[in-house]
Amino acid sequence: MSGLRAIILACAMMTLTNAVATAATLNDHAALAGLHVAKALFLVNVRKPLAVERLIRVIGLTERQLRAQKVTPHILVVFIGPDVAFLTRDRHGIPPAETRAVAGLQKEIGGLARLGVRFQACGIAMHHMHVPPSALIAPVMPVQNGFISAIAYQEKGYALVPVN
Repeated sequence: MSGLRAIILACAMMTLTNAVATAATLNDHAALAGLHVAKALFLVNVRKPLAVERLIRVIGLTERQLRAQKVTPHILVVFIGPDVAFLTRDRHGIPPAETRAVAGLQKEIGGLARLGVRFQACGIAMHHMHVPPSALIAPVMPVQNGFISAIAYQEKGYALVPVN
């Protein structure tokens, strides 16, 4: 029986080694071939602050991975719907259980804004959520209509990445 365990262990180690080797060779070379600039528009309507925080972290990872692969990213994140409530300085109306996630989300936004990622909040959603433009955290710019922003930036060559 110990010989069988040794064989199983050896097979498992080989499988793990192959998985690690494969993971080490993952890249986006085929997709990025010939690109020097990548324009992305993330249209965000998630409604859960922890999920939005994680999404913002992945957008940051995407920005870093593009730069690491010698592609200059131009990233715009447009918040539509109730998510605009997560972008306020006073966090009015945010349940206590979600304030930590909202604080983390806002910190991530601040860091990404310093890297050049731009953030917008839909004015229609802000109106429905009773969020005045003056309540938004500094890196987030209010726009009249998030859909118009999305349409216009797509016309300017930005790839739409809808997230909901």
